[in-house]
Amino acid sequence: MKTNSIFLGLVLLSLPAVSFSQKGTSDGSKFGHGEDSIRCCSNLYMMTQYTKQKDYESAEKCFEIVYSECPKCSKNVYSNGAEILAYKLGKETDAQKKEQLFDKLMKLYDDRVKYFGKDKKYDKYYILGKKASDYIQYVPESKNDPEKEVAYKWLGEIIENKKEATPAMVLQQRFYLSLNMYKKKKDSFRDAFLSDYLLVSGYINEKMAALEENNPDLPSYQAAKADIDQNFASSGAADCKTLDDVYGAKIEANKNDKEFLNMVLALYALADCEESATYFKAAAYKHKIDPSAGSARGLASQSIKNKDYNKALTYLNDAIALETKNSEKSKLQYIIATIYRDMKNPSSARAAAQKAISFDRTNGKAYLLIGNLYVMFNNDISDDAIIRQTAYWVAVDQWEKAKQASPAVASEANRLIAKYKPYFPAADQLFMRNLTKGQPFTVPGWINEKTTVK
Repeated sequence: MKTNSIFLGLVLLSLPAVSFSQKGTSDGSKFGHGEDSIRCCSNLYMMTQYTKQKDYESAEKCFEIVYSECPKCSKNVYSNGAEILAYKLGKETDAQKKEQLFDKLMKLYDDRVKYFGKDKKYDKYYILGKKASDYIQYVPESKNDPEKEVAYKWLGEIIENKKEATPAMVLQQRFYLSLNMYKKKKDSFRDAFLSDYLLVSGYINEKMAALEENNPDLPSYQAAKADIDQNFASSGAADCKTLDDVYGAKIEANKNDKEFLNMVLALYALADCEESATYFKAAAYKHKIDPSAGSARGLASQSIKNKDYNKALTYLNDAIALETKNSEKSKLQYIIATIYRDMKNPSSARAAAQKAISFDRTNGKAYLLIGNLYVMFNNDISDDAIIRQTAYWVAVDQWEKAKQASPAVASEANRLIAKYKPYFPAADQLFMRNLTKGQPFTVPGWINEKTTVK
């Protein structure tokens, strides 16, 4: 359907020609000159309007004119053009024609880099990300790239340059391509897959820790993290036995290779395999040649296994001092909190958990732990058994915060909430203590935390 706005474009086409005309491709200008500049502007305008209306057949005719005659005129040539070609690819059934359309789409992205690759907001890496995404979706069988390895390399180039500023979708796509390659060639691709996971999850953690709570980009990184972590956990690539089988025999030969030892320490930490003899061995070698947060953490894990908690706390504090990433400092503080919990020192355990949150507010496990501390150590907050039950109120408060902080712990938080809500003091018990639902209340004793009567 032709709209009034498109009528304006038709009017532009009907304007009388001027004596001099030249296409943008001829003189290097954005729009060309004379009649050709009018033709470029009017078709650019109509292409944009038709694309907005999803009238891709009409939009394509205008796109072909501006793309061939004045390719420097606007980024819309490329954003609209990609949409138009994707539409055509989705409908085309002829294999040869699909390949031609695909090649044209890829060239469109190359031309956008050529003319608009230095755009401040949508630079060449943004464009490469869009190109990779369309490659993954539309690459034909004739290209003989079933694993999408070309896109895998492009995504790696983006991550290498953008680091923690890499969009969540790019990080997620790189992980999925890596996961698919690992599934098809586990033995030869395992190390690369594990490295990819460490890379993308590390940048996601850094980005989440840096974003404000109300930042609109935060949910996309949270969702990507939850999805990537879940798929990594189910991949079987990093269970303790597998890691021991893969790296156990390699430690001695690589005992002076810092990068190798760092990778091993990071993988064992992620897989919660820090009680492995292989992990301890790697940590000892690493600490000997180059003390780091990872090696100190490894030695702390060995001390925890031996129940030498004071030594473990010393190593963990050393690790925090050596660590540069707040997300990793948060994890180390969380381990300190669990040690104090096991030492039956709830106040110190809570302080450590709160410090973990100060380093990374998305550390949902720290909120879970604080809630668990309130449940575990509520016996000495009051002589009144009913008042002791008010600890469950603040425990639930913490578990609610855990869900908000990290979708990955939402299931466990909901389980705990459902388990302990039935133990809230009954209404008649509250009445006998002059407490009414909704009024402010401070849970006494070491907890000393404000909440509302529930």
